[in-house]
Amino acid sequence: MLTTLPADSVHYAKLSVLLWKHGRHDLAEQLGWTKKENDADGSRKSATAREAAQECARDIEQLGTAYIKLAQIASTRQDVLPPEYVDAFGRLQDDVEPVSVEELEAIMEEGLGAKPAVLFSRFDRSPLASASIGQVHRAALQDGREVVVKFRRPGIAQQATEQLGSLKRLAAMVDDKTEIGKQFRFRSLVGAVEYALKSELDYCQEANHLQHLAENLKAFDRIRVPLPVSQMVCSDVLVMEYLSGPAIKDVSGVVLNEVDTTALADELVRAYLQQILIDGLFHADPHPGNLILHEGGKIGLLDGGMVVSLPPMLRREIAALLLAFSAGEGERAAAIANRIGQTDVGFDAQAFRTAASRVVASAGDGKFDSLSLGRTQVEFLNVAGSHGLVLPFEMILLSKAFLQLETTLAQLNPDQDAKAIIRGYTLELLADRAKEQLSVSQIAAAALDSAALASNLPARMNEFSRLLAENQLRVDVDAIDEAALLAGLGKIANRITSGLIVAAMIVGASLIMRMQTGAQLFGYPVLATIFFLLAAAIGLVLLYKATIADER
Repeated sequence: MLTTLPADSVHYAKLSVLLWKHGRHDLAEQLGWTKKENDADGSRKSATAREAAQECARDIEQLGTAYIKLAQIASTRQDVLPPEYVDAFGRLQDDVEPVSVEELEAIMEEGLGAKPAVLFSRFDRSPLASASIGQVHRAALQDGREVVVKFRRPGIAQQATEQLGSLKRLAAMVDDKTEIGKQFRFRSLVGAVEYALKSELDYCQEANHLQHLAENLKAFDRIRVPLPVSQMVCSDVLVMEYLSGPAIKDVSGVVLNEVDTTALADELVRAYLQQILIDGLFHADPHPGNLILHEGGKIGLLDGGMVVSLPPMLRREIAALLLAFSAGEGERAAAIANRIGQTDVGFDAQAFRTAASRVVASAGDGKFDSLSLGRTQVEFLNVAGSHGLVLPFEMILLSKAFLQLETTLAQLNPDQDAKAIIRGYTLELLADRAKEQLSVSQIAAAALDSAALASNLPARMNEFSRLLAENQLRVDVDAIDEAALLAGLGKIANRITSGLIVAAMIVGASLIMRMQTGAQLFGYPVLATIFFLLAAAIGLVLLYKATIADER
């Protein structure tokens, strides 16, 4: 039975209704959520699976931001969700009921100190997009520059924080109490949601992400990142330059034929590999609505909200993991996963290696009509979780990014061998970074050390061989002195014995004190007094040896 906090009750009640309505009453029952009387029909009956999935997506939309974000990330888990639900949850990416312009004007006035009519020469009242966290409108600055204005929905931060807390407690219960939780590790999934929400709820942080991405990708001529407008950024409002062009998913084949899509796809893959392996900061939400075909045959990379930072050590392990995936080396991938993951009690390393090898081997030849690299990562995460190995939540967001990216790459160049590009360019990137990090002085010092080693090695090998042949080779081992150890143990035993004797004498003297005897010393029985004096003398000797004699 799930024990709930008062703040969780409303959220869990809504989730219970959702599970019962859409046929997951088994999971609801495992959590102790009983069916409400007004849910007498049980799971819904739909004419088609697609209609059921679309209705489920609409119901999730009503639950709130954290649940929408969870569904967005879960939409990449094709190993968990049926295809109809993957498609339906993908709709949540950029299709949410808009906020009124009057509310947005109040937000801007509070955050930037002025209404849109003052800051802009034109402000479009109809939204360009309306998502679960923010809403985007086109506008023009007073100097004529075209921009977009992104507003954070009112009250969304507090709502998301409350929902996230409930989801974290629920995920812990699901993972501990249900089989599906043990298999799919919802704690990690909710951890990815938490990371994404913290990044997306603060537009100052998003502006910082956009600036860093633009700087890191400036060497890629075919990639454009919109820059924020200085002095027009706060936690609730973000003004940035407008990049024109349709989403790549909406571009017709006729238009794509006029663009070098092979070079475009290749540069997109290279840009992402640099973000992940070199910069340690990658755009984790390249869904079809965030990639546009910009003027001049360039790709516009929109929305810097969900940007993931990778620590250097994890970055290196991910590079090794991608190389193992692209080369079809499942056992090496399993060994890397063991290093970066956390194991549960009962984790079977051999069984995991076997299952992981099968997943990686089944990835085929790397083209998009076979198992994709993103799908390989998802299957790999699933196998790891089911065997008791929990990988970092960054891996969930990475697999999400690859799956979304591959949708665009498949449209640009269906015959592209993604794994060959990743394998070749990953090695190239790592080699270039190694060259950059080696200064002339470091190379010279390493060369001198190598020369000294090479010149001295023959003489040292000859000396070693001579000593070995003449039986004069000696090895000094800094080990414990056995004699000193035994002497120390003897001292300890003697002092323990003396202490026991002293204690016995004191106890005996105390008992004699209670007896009526004729002879007395200092007003007490003679024998008892002698025992007390002897005990005191022995105690003083022991104290002297422990505090003074041993120090010498």
